[in-house]
Amino acid sequence: MIYTIYAQKDATIYERTESLNTGFDQILELSHQLVGTSSKYNSRILIKFNTSDIEARVNSGKIKSGSASYYLSLRAAEVKEIPQEYEVYAFPLSSSWINGSGRYYNDPITTDGASWKFRTSKSVGTEWNVPPVTSSFEWDEVSDLWVDANALFGVNLSADVTSSYLSADGGGTWWTFAGSECTQSFSFESADIYMNVTSIVKKWITGSGRFDNDGFILKFDDETEQSNETVHSLKFFGTDSNTIYVPRLHAIWDDSVFITGSLTQISDENLVVNVKLKKYYSQDEQAKIRVVANTRYPQKTYTTQSYYTKNYYLPTSSYYEIRDAHTDEIVLPFNTTGSKLSCDSTGNYFNLWMSSFQPERFYRVVVKTETSGGNTVQMFDNNYYFKVIRWST
Repeated sequence: MIYTIYAQKDATIYERTESLNTGFDQILELSHQLVGTSSKYNSRILIKFNTSDIEARVNSGKIKSGSASYYLSLRAAEVKEIPQEYEVYAFPLSSSWINGSGRYYNDPITTDGASWKFRTSKSVGTEWNVPPVTSSFEWDEVSDLWVDANALFGVNLSADVTSSYLSADGGGTWWTFAGSECTQSFSFESADIYMNVTSIVKKWITGSGRFDNDGFILKFDDETEQSNETVHSLKFFGTDSNTIYVPRLHAIWDDSVFITGSLTQISDENLVVNVKLKKYYSQDEQAKIRVVANTRYPQKTYTTQSYYTKNYYLPTSSYYEIRDAHTDEIVLPFNTTGSKLSCDSTGNYFNLWMSSFQPERFYRVVVKTETSGGNTVQMFDNNYYFKVIRWST
């Protein structure tokens, strides 16, 4: 299954305007600027997801914690002068931050939330302070001071807090414990981010619980941030963009069960697929969607029932995908782990948690089957629509 949650808050912090807050901006931006011959300025993205729902589902066994993977998804809005090859890094923030209500083009600038220099606001004045000696320290929200982490958590804690900047102090602080560095490499391809952040999310929701979820910080690789090129800019749709392209966090695990009973596998060349959907689903519904397979040209035999009442099952390598009906945007992609069709004595099906979708929109189901080791692929996209609504009907 693929379960989706949406960002709670996000903002871009700009090194060149160190107190500028962009908490209500529609766009998130990773950028690098060279001003003059030596002044280099970068921007980074702060983004937080409320993972308490995922944690509750893991604890209740609804999400398989051992096999689940987590992916951060951001949709690119504009790309300008980026290198042919580059990397984007994600780290877990080590301090809480205030989202604020600013926008990039506000004049005068808004300073009531997180910025390059401040993690709260300019008026409060709490800065992104790297702890002494960049060592094993933890920010204590009660005393508002850096405290020796060994005193809080024991000497087995192996984690540091760090930061980096070129022209202006600040730029966020993040943990650098083992596995905390997540990255995605790009080479002549789409700038959309789909990054495996499993190691970070699992540290937030399972295990010792030493690290609070303060969100992610996204940044270019050091080579790009220190580049002598004039401009690099990657812009992404943010939480406040009022589009379907808002940031997402996907939880992906295999929930499939394949028990065919007395069913017969259908022939590849003679295949018709129908997805049994209701017209509406409430956002809190957990639906079991039936996928019915029939023969296109049934062999004529004497029988007392319709040919089309006989049930078959699809190949074990069969998957589903969910797209936005109006934009064709892929909301839940084909995935060999998370979107496998299940089977029981009645036929194929898949489970769908409707809270993964933005309400009051129509969606479309696409089915794919693979046989012969993936050499034969069939797609079934026959206007299987449903709508997610806010309330039960």
